[in-house]
Amino acid sequence: MSVQTANLFRSISNAAWSFGRNINSLLPHGKLPQPSWAPSPLPRSWERVPMATGVPRRTLSLCPDCNREAVEGVIRGEASLADFRDRPGIIEAEIIEEAGRILMRKACEKHGPFEDVLSNHPAFFKRVESLGFGKDFNCAGDELVHNHGANSIRTGRGTYLIVDLTNRCNMFCSPCYMDANTAGYVHELDMQDVTAVFERAKSFKPQREINVLFSGGEATLSPIFLDAIQHAKSVGFHRLHVATNGIRFAQEKDFALRAKAAGLHGVYLQFDGVTEEKNSHRGIGNYMETKRRALDNIAAAGMKTTLQVTVMNGLNNDGVGDIIRFVADHIEKIHGIIFQPVMFCGRDEDISADERYAKRYPVSQIAYDLQAQTSFGWGADARLVSRLCLWSIRPLVRHPPP
Repeated sequence: MSVQTANLFRSISNAAWSFGRNINSLLPHGKLPQPSWAPSPLPRSWERVPMATGVPRRTLSLCPDCNREAVEGVIRGEASLADFRDRPGIIEAEIIEEAGRILMRKACEKHGPFEDVLSNHPAFFKRVESLGFGKDFNCAGDELVHNHGANSIRTGRGTYLIVDLTNRCNMFCSPCYMDANTAGYVHELDMQDVTAVFERAKSFKPQREINVLFSGGEATLSPIFLDAIQHAKSVGFHRLHVATNGIRFAQEKDFALRAKAAGLHGVYLQFDGVTEEKNSHRGIGNYMETKRRALDNIAAAGMKTTLQVTVMNGLNNDGVGDIIRFVADHIEKIHGIIFQPVMFCGRDEDISADERYAKRYPVSQIAYDLQAQTSFGWGADARLVSRLCLWSIRPLVRHPPP
């Protein structure tokens, strides 16, 4: 994409946004229509509660040591899930700008101070925050799904549901957000659990469209994987995806066909680079051959793949441009990319402070690395980057098994 084309897209987008905002301001001040999926009429722009932005500001975060101790207390039977829900290790924190970086600083009375780098490009950080449109609908009828203490979701449109089917895995990754193969226990849902999950998932509004992601561990190792997809489809969920390393899709040629027949809509394929070296931390050989075969089998079944790229500083951040070129060469099989910068917070409680500082990869850095490694010239324009790539950050709180 040339700079001229990018500027044209930007101008068209800005014009459309300004036009829509002006039309909205001219409408009568009565209530807007209420969609069938919403608990109330559509909110006007001035009715939305703005996001907490700006630097410096106070916020809430986690003490990673308190969070780990709370999890271990539940696992040992010394505390209940309700205890963890109410006391997962939340402490006050401050977000500041210092020496060309956006930092989060916090101090736990028991475990001392912590510091994390949120961004090494303050202008980019502030630009992304400025695009937030504020809190949307207040959730209603959500007592069965959003009772998570300080982590409860209070507003939104009900867009995503992640179902962790198992914590088993056939790889040995470092880091692993689920501690698969090293947790010391197996946590796996049965069909009764799955039925309950989707029954609760239908119980609240707003619910414009729920995107379901079956995850793990490695979700395809679950003995009820196909049955879970089929059940979700049968009760009215249609945007069904799986986050997978692709091994089973590669090994069993008809597996993608059976998953598609059960109702699977698309695949999020773990993919960290285009060479064996960039994926050595995954603990398997013939990595690229496995990925190529999985892509072929998924495409043959009539589904498209989204590459899910975990980016770690010093490991594969110098290869994000190669991933973009790989996508361009296989665009008929690949729907898009999710870059997941490793932030080392919450669930990565065992990492040392030195390793966190060395390997942490702030979200903003992806734009600048893509600019340096490709010819697109994106720079710090967050909107253009977000149209071409999706970003995702893992949840901050590590949850114990039920």
